[in-house]
Amino acid sequence: MEIEEDRKRKHHSLDAIISWTNNSNNSFIVWDVARFCTKILPKSVEFGRNFSEFVSELRHHGFQRIGWFEFGHINFVRSRPWPLKRMVPSKAWDEKLKAKRDKAKAKKARAKVVRLLENLQI
Repeated sequence: MEIEEDRKRKHHSLDAIISWTNNSNNSFIVWDVARFCTKILPKSVEFGRNFSEFVSELRHHGFQRIGWFEFGHINFVRSRPWPLKRMVPSKAWDEKLKAKRDKAKAKKARAKVVRLLENLQI
């Protein structure tokens, strides 16, 4: 009983930072981005190191931006963990990320070739 009360107290202490929306069971709002970044993100590094990376991860997993700092997903449902299994990262997002990395590698390789040609003495 005491453990449940402690869990509820901790849950309510986060409501000023992040909470479920009142009108939907499948979206949440980040109320205080600064505190979210200092108190919550460091505990879950897989979601990014800053708010921008967090939002990118949400989009990668199919979340939609509903409001300014409100995000939702049809399979992200309050008190129902089983639909989470249906949340699959977007393949299009993976391809976009791979293309971005490939472009960066090509740019680096091109710069290396330019340096080598500049140092070549004929």
